[in-house]
Amino acid sequence: MISRNNLNQKFQTLMDDLSSMVAENRVVAKDKLGDFIEHGLPPVQSDAVIATLNGLLGDYLVQRDSRFKMEMAFRDQQQTLSLDVDKLNQQLPACSDRIVLCVHGWCMNDVQWKRKEHDHGRSLEKFGYTPVYLRYNTGQHISVNGEQFSLMLDQLISSWPCKVKELVIIGHSMGGLVTRSACYYAQQHQLNWLSVLRTFVTLGTPHNGAPLAQLACWIDDRVAEAPYLKMLNKLSDIRSSGTKDLSKGFIRHSDWETKVNSVSDEPSRPLLPDGVVCCAIASCLGQNLDDDKNLKLGDGLVPVSSALGESTCEQEALNYQKENTWVGVGINHLDLLTHPQVTGKLEQWVLGNTFDEPDVLT
Repeated sequence: MISRNNLNQKFQTLMDDLSSMVAENRVVAKDKLGDFIEHGLPPVQSDAVIATLNGLLGDYLVQRDSRFKMEMAFRDQQQTLSLDVDKLNQQLPACSDRIVLCVHGWCMNDVQWKRKEHDHGRSLEKFGYTPVYLRYNTGQHISVNGEQFSLMLDQLISSWPCKVKELVIIGHSMGGLVTRSACYYAQQHQLNWLSVLRTFVTLGTPHNGAPLAQLACWIDDRVAEAPYLKMLNKLSDIRSSGTKDLSKGFIRHSDWETKVNSVSDEPSRPLLPDGVVCCAIASCLGQNLDDDKNLKLGDGLVPVSSALGESTCEQEALNYQKENTWVGVGINHLDLLTHPQVTGKLEQWVLGNTFDEPDVLT
């Protein structure tokens, strides 16, 4: 068995080697890091560590077909839900016709929606919603995850044990971008699930991107529970595709694909889906909403203007309705998952947009 001290020494040696390699050859550096992850790490890791690894290097883990790569799946936090009609019926015999689907953020997973004994999905269960959670590899391109999510969600809705009357999606951080991407590809592929999406809420989502300096601080926090991963935050030049997209707010393949001498007729970015009540929550660490520095710092990762999708010199505004936006104070990025004021706004928006289909006379 490898001791913690020996493991730390090996990582320190690897870090020293990689620091000099990155400037010379990023591919070689990434290969060496991948080899160590595959063969140097203990065989069993916690879900949180695996989620962090995927956020930082998830695209590369897929290329290597790594044992640590995360596969996209719908879950109820106890089991992976089947997309087969009969199996899903056995898994969810008491499901309702209203679904609340939670999409986690960068370096996280579906289980981490529960914090401090609270879970936004479960909190809506008492109002008749069946909570479902997406698990995905946050190191892959957001548009890759978004398109796959969209296609799989269409299968889930089609296989649901009863006719789905209402779909609500809550996206935290990157999860909001992945969901916006899914909406875009649902339109591109003419998928049916978009017709039952009633409410879409983003929590601290960097619609305009998140500053790289703040992402680096976020990495420090995420690897705190696994000190031997701390060296990863020094290797910004080999960060994952998902991290790069998060810093820019990219949600389409065309946003990041290299196009030489091409002119696109596409808008600067896809707007919010039509016919859906779209809501955005932002927050600040400080208490003063009139302080521009406080607004730029935002929740510690995402500036307020980015979380609200306001216009920039390169992008048009997402045009959230004023009544469908809210800015909290004294709330950090992770506290958006637990803060009672956030829960209150979610319930207000979701329940205020619930409708019952009229009885059809025959």
